[in-house]
Amino acid sequence: MVGHHKTKGTITIFLSIVLSAVFLVIGTFTDGARLRLAHSHVQRSNKSALSSVLANYKNELKDEYGLFGVYIDEDSLEETFEEYFSKNLGIVGEGNSMYDFIIDDINLDSTYSLEDKDVFEKQILEFMKYRAPYKLATELIEKVKGIDNISKGSKIYTQKIKTDKQAAEIGEIQLLLESKTKRINELNLPNQLSIYKNDLESQNTLLNEKNKSLQNLQIAFNVETDKKQKQDIENLIKNIREEIQSISIAKDNIKNSILKCISEFKTLNSDAVSEADAIITKKKVLVDRINQESKQLEKSEDEVLELQNSYKNSIDYIKRMVEQDNSEMLLESFYQNIENCNKIINSTNKEDELLKSLDKFSTINIAKYTYGKEQAAYSKDEDNREIASKALKVAFEIDKDFKKIPYDQLEYLPSQKSGFKEEGQARTWDSMDFEDESCGVDNLNYITDKDNFFSNIVSKISEELFLNEYIMGTFKHGVPILKGQTEKDAYNLRSKDKSKRTSFFRIFEVEYIINGHRDEAVNSMLTKSEIMAIRLIANVLHIYTDNSKSTRVTALAAALSSWCAGLSTPFIQTMLTLSWATFESLYDINLLEKGGKVPLFKTNNQWITDISGAVIKKEVNKADNDTLCLSYHDYLKIFLVAMNKDKKLSRVQDIVKLNTSVKNPGFLLNDCKVFIKADTKVSIKNLFLAFPMFTADTRRNISRTYISESMYLGY
Repeated sequence: MVGHHKTKGTITIFLSIVLSAVFLVIGTFTDGARLRLAHSHVQRSNKSALSSVLANYKNELKDEYGLFGVYIDEDSLEETFEEYFSKNLGIVGEGNSMYDFIIDDINLDSTYSLEDKDVFEKQILEFMKYRAPYKLATELIEKVKGIDNISKGSKIYTQKIKTDKQAAEIGEIQLLLESKTKRINELNLPNQLSIYKNDLESQNTLLNEKNKSLQNLQIAFNVETDKKQKQDIENLIKNIREEIQSISIAKDNIKNSILKCISEFKTLNSDAVSEADAIITKKKVLVDRINQESKQLEKSEDEVLELQNSYKNSIDYIKRMVEQDNSEMLLESFYQNIENCNKIINSTNKEDELLKSLDKFSTINIAKYTYGKEQAAYSKDEDNREIASKALKVAFEIDKDFKKIPYDQLEYLPSQKSGFKEEGQARTWDSMDFEDESCGVDNLNYITDKDNFFSNIVSKISEELFLNEYIMGTFKHGVPILKGQTEKDAYNLRSKDKSKRTSFFRIFEVEYIINGHRDEAVNSMLTKSEIMAIRLIANVLHIYTDNSKSTRVTALAAALSSWCAGLSTPFIQTMLTLSWATFESLYDINLLEKGGKVPLFKTNNQWITDISGAVIKKEVNKADNDTLCLSYHDYLKIFLVAMNKDKKLSRVQDIVKLNTSVKNPGFLLNDCKVFIKADTKVSIKNLFLAFPMFTADTRRNISRTYISESMYLGY
């Protein structure tokens, strides 16, 4: 009986112990599952809240530029996120929920904004993914290759100008030497010195006679005793002494005249020596250059064969002209004359030596100076260079009425922050001097220096096609509609009229992207100047290789230089070619600005102007659909390809910033969040006690478990 009472309730206790363990295990697994579900819910809520925040993008940026960015300050950003996050977690008012979430900490980080160029470019490329057919790239590649050929041709023409300039410098000195030799011969110094010598000898004879008379009178004066007679003799002596003094003065005047003639003669010969030496030195340099250029032309595999042949004919002509110069033969005569002059000058105080020195000039002989000259020519055309200079000045006057970026806004532009400066002022077309070779050489060198560059940018065309087409399709520029297009062709990529978009600059947005100048008018002029440089060289090469035009230019150059050295003619011809090409280029620019197209390489039928600058054709045979027929748009695209990509992106950001600031003063792309990172910490109420098997975070508080989550989301 006793034993029986001791075992009573053991089963209950045993079951309680077992069930407690079971319930504890069940509770633990239930809390674990609940924690996993809560973690997933926090993740979804975090992502949903970030998506909701990013959905508040600035509509103006999206509608006008296809860009997404949340334009909101940090405090508002966190407040908005917390609101969405709370609602997603189910924290709305009071009441029980499955998790009983509490938000313990929210930390938002928006490292990337629309001012980040990589992010900015990525959004553009995403926007342009289906908007830029590669056919555009193929066409642009052909046009760039065409300009590259112009660049190669300009190399040859640059060398021609330099050769012509060296020849012209010799021609100018040849004129001076010819003038000196003519003056030396015209002085007829031997004849003059012979006259002076006779005059001097006559004065010496007269002086001897007077001295002898003076001596006799002095003897008579000494022996005369009659006072009256003595007084008369004294008067005679006085008169003779005055005559002797007059004779001495006359002799000094003759000697001074001799020295004056000798000095002039010596100066002429000294100048002639300098000029002859200069000609000889420059001739050697020029001949060496011609020989080197000839070898280079033979080795060159350049495609501009007609230009090479024209240049070869030109340097052969110059070489023939150089060979006709006889300045070397005259040097010995000039040196001998200078030596004789020095002897006369040194013997001025020794009359006998002076007379002997004068005799040496009796056999002086200066050979005639000869050099290559152009035959007298006639041309009905007139010198057009001054007219071309005036036309350029008018064409490149800068309009003062366009917008300028205020200096206090410049520092906030992304391009300025990135260190990209404006390109500078427009090329000095308004001060072109067509009598100075530098006006042509500068522009030729400008295109020549881009030879390798144009060759290398072909690969960039496909790479940057989307970006460049985005710029052309989004922003305004100087020629919105080409001939044959409708107004809809000028709409932006979202089929909206670009001209009605609120903007900072009136017109020249793409031109700003290319040049980056704060003055809108200067950006327009810089772009126009770039086009002018290309058109000028293309038209120069056309004239130079077109027989009918080059013949007219040569005839006019010969007519203008018929009075001077033949070596000056090629240089005058080059300057006339530049001035004629200027007229044609200005017409091309005018046509491009009106929406027309201009062939990169013109045929004779496509040429518009006369050598005088007059327009001789109103209708020309042009193939507007030809790949090498370029519009203003094509030139802008080529200039965009030529740009550094980071600089280009920065200036696109500038335009977006400036335009948006018109309606939203103080707007900055840096405030437009593109990617947001959310670090959140929330806690849930534990339904069961936490055991050591839980992590340290879950054991931090016996009644709640903490969940930390990081989420990174962007457009």
